[in-house]
Amino acid sequence: MPIWRFTCFSLFFGVFLSSVPELTGSAELNIAVELGTIIHIDTSAHTNTKCKVCIRQDTQQLCQSSVVLRSDTLLDFSCSQPENVFTVQIIRDNGEMIYNIEPKEYNAFQKFNRTFIWNLKPPATKSCLHLNFSSTGLRQIQPTDSCPDKHVYMLAVENVSIGRFCPNGTIRQVDVRNTGKLSLEVSGGRALDKKVIGVSLGRLINSLANFHVVLPEKSSTQDFFTPVAFPENAETMWYFTVPHAYYTDVRILSYTVPTCLQPENIPTMKYTWQGKEPLVKLMNVSQPSVEPGNFNLAIKNCKISGPQPPSQGLMVHFQISAIKRSKGQCEGDLPEKQVLQIRVNKKDPKSTCVLKLDSVIMDTITIASGNHFVLNSFDCNKDEIELTVNQTIECKGWRDCASTSFPLTFNYEQQCIPGVLKTIIWLLHGPQNSAVKLQSPAEDLRYCPPEDKCNSIILLNVSHVSSGITLGQFCPKGTIQKIQIRESKIAITASVMSFNYQNLATKPFLTYSFTQDISEHYIFTVAPKMDNPTMLATPAWPSGIKASSTVSWIVNLEPQFKSNLKFRNVSQPKCKEVHTNIAVQTIRSQTTLYSTKKDEKIKDLLVPESFYLNVTNCKSPTGAFRAMMEITLQNSTNKLLGIILSIVGVVLVIVTAVGICFFLRKKKRNKAPPVSVYNPSEHAFLPGLHGIPKAQEEDEDPHTYVYIDETLVYSHLLKDDAEKEDYKEATADESDLKLDYSPLNNPALPERPVRKSENLVTKSNALIDNELYGYVQGQSTASDTPKTSEEEGNYETRLCV
Repeated sequence: MPIWRFTCFSLFFGVFLSSVPELTGSAELNIAVELGTIIHIDTSAHTNTKCKVCIRQDTQQLCQSSVVLRSDTLLDFSCSQPENVFTVQIIRDNGEMIYNIEPKEYNAFQKFNRTFIWNLKPPATKSCLHLNFSSTGLRQIQPTDSCPDKHVYMLAVENVSIGRFCPNGTIRQVDVRNTGKLSLEVSGGRALDKKVIGVSLGRLINSLANFHVVLPEKSSTQDFFTPVAFPENAETMWYFTVPHAYYTDVRILSYTVPTCLQPENIPTMKYTWQGKEPLVKLMNVSQPSVEPGNFNLAIKNCKISGPQPPSQGLMVHFQISAIKRSKGQCEGDLPEKQVLQIRVNKKDPKSTCVLKLDSVIMDTITIASGNHFVLNSFDCNKDEIELTVNQTIECKGWRDCASTSFPLTFNYEQQCIPGVLKTIIWLLHGPQNSAVKLQSPAEDLRYCPPEDKCNSIILLNVSHVSSGITLGQFCPKGTIQKIQIRESKIAITASVMSFNYQNLATKPFLTYSFTQDISEHYIFTVAPKMDNPTMLATPAWPSGIKASSTVSWIVNLEPQFKSNLKFRNVSQPKCKEVHTNIAVQTIRSQTTLYSTKKDEKIKDLLVPESFYLNVTNCKSPTGAFRAMMEITLQNSTNKLLGIILSIVGVVLVIVTAVGICFFLRKKKRNKAPPVSVYNPSEHAFLPGLHGIPKAQEEDEDPHTYVYIDETLVYSHLLKDDAEKEDYKEATADESDLKLDYSPLNNPALPERPVRKSENLVTKSNALIDNELYGYVQGQSTASDTPKTSEEEGNYETRLCV
């Protein structure tokens, strides 16, 4: 057993056993070296010291600044603290044997900065080695960085350093081609981490090394570096496994590109996703972002055009970020016939919201008709995105659109596009030399000056397409019924404040039509209301109207109103020839009430009826010609009185007519003529009528029917002419006999009180429209068919008094 000579303090480890004494002058240890292991002890770089390490061989002692141990050896240091001077390398050569790497500690060297090295070589040339770091995980660092736990892994392939790594990272496996070397640097005083590294044999790879990275299921950012002194035509690959619902971003933080022999072979970043074509990106452009799924990244160097310093070789420092995101996707086609263009804009560029069109990230995305699109949104709230829609409506021939009103709507078929509809722009293109007429089918429009607020859910802006001049801004719920513009191409912009864009398709708020050319440049049809004043302004307010332009307002008033026309703000230019003109003319009487003259102060006006308001600019004005007017309604007293008197007169006539009709009807009812009725009873009253019947002897009515022909009563019951003839012959002999009257025994009627308005006789002696007895000029009421003259003779009624 090796024993420190002066301290008698012993340390043991595995198959290696050594003891280290601390002396004021020297230290000595005895080390047993395992077969296949080499221990290299050397002075630290850039260390100027006289301390030596000595090896005792028999009776001689050999002292040097470094020593290589291949067998059991007794060491002696000439200084008391050799760990501050020397470093230790423990090299293990596996040869062509394939077995896992199990780091083993040397307690005697624990205070030394030590490096464990494993030389790796596959048994066959057409194979590679898989180094499995699942137990530790690696994180790549820059060549000058260190690790928190003082453990630094280094990997070299074919004498090319492919990187330095710290434990506890996302790299789970590294594939190396041909020979490789794995090193582990451990700082002095730090215990060795003895995690096992798996080694297995795999198929030959074309790249220098393959890194297999498994990203964690949390938001993370990882740094990666290309090998130092990247060889010509060499390639390095990374295989990234991305968790579900996570999206990766790639950023290049720094890079250098060598001068290639063939410039077209400049190094690039080549990305491959499963099921997609490879994506190649130059170093100086934006790299893929917010990409789902696993992917591969390959970086290949080019053939260098000559000797270059290492600082000008290929070097790329890139970063992979993975974030869990909520995804929304919209895929479709905008119909080409609608000539639509939808612009999707992210309001805040610093927002975490991400918009992608066909795998390209943009803050503003434009989708046009006739194109297939795939729009993805990530972590986007609806109010973070604004939509602007442009729709072109063109009518080339008069046959298709002459004098026909069309609603302005937006058929929003792609409901999946995220965002809030903010603006809709309709571009109306009519036939040549046509005019555009705009109307609001639901409610009239109100002029809104730029300095005022609309206080509505929508604001309309009408402008010329060619010149870009704005006609004006308009809101709903106003008094402007119609707008006519002598221009074939205009733009209507609807700015939506708080509006459900789907209502634009179901509830059009504006209609348009193309008409023949009009004489004025602009015509407004206005119907003022009593509630609020009506504001009018010349087009393009507060700017002036164009030279030689004419504007006309048709102001329609109800008969009971008159209007007070006030000129609130009028700016007159200087004209060389004909001066500007403002004229007011009544519509019904065609009377010119007002017309401005040069240098005349404009006065307010009281207009008694509907009128025209015309404004004309001169040809070459110096300055702006603009005018703002206000119309206020007030009641017309004379007309109102006439209307009231007319209504009262009509009511009196109606009341008088009703009274006369009621009087005549009552009189006619009282004077109704008597009708002959067959009555088998001695009581001459109708059943159900109140009153006491008169006695027979008291009846002084001279009209008593002694005889009634039975055909009068039963003729309508005979079915045909034969029956009628038989019946006539049977009764012919009895026609001259006098009928004995014997009253029938009818049941007694109850006594009823006599009303004041009734007498004791019946109210009427006639039965009107009775199916049995009623006749009009020999025609039965039971049949609607008129009788012939012969039939009328057969059914002649004979009354005997």
